[in-house]
Amino acid sequence: MRSFMEGILFGTVVGGLLGLLNSPRSGKENREKAKAYLEDNTLAVEDLNESVQGLRKAIQSLTNEGLASVTAVTEDVAKSVESFTQQAQPRINRINDKLAVLTEDMEKVAASMESQLPAATDAPTQ
Repeated sequence: MRSFMEGILFGTVVGGLLGLLNSPRSGKENREKAKAYLEDNTLAVEDLNESVQGLRKAIQSLTNEGLASVTAVTEDVAKSVESFTQQAQPRINRINDKLAVLTEDMEKVAASMESQLPAATDAPTQ
């Protein structure tokens, strides 16, 4: 990979020199043109850098706002769940109490029905 990059660099330098030597413009014109080209590209790179910095700041701002929103929503959900649990717990307790009473009554009814059944005899009926 290194020799490839060296070849690219060497080719660029040699090509640039040959282009300058075979140019129909004078050296002064070539220098002015190269200087203008460098200035234009420098300004373009600076503008791009500023845009990237602005984008980076915008992304950071959105990330912070998103985290704040998620935190607020999480807190709201936690409060809602806690409130629901506090409101529902007395109902759950009443349901459990009624279920216990119902189970107890069913057991009493079952015991009562068993006692009212005639005793089974072992003798076969004819």
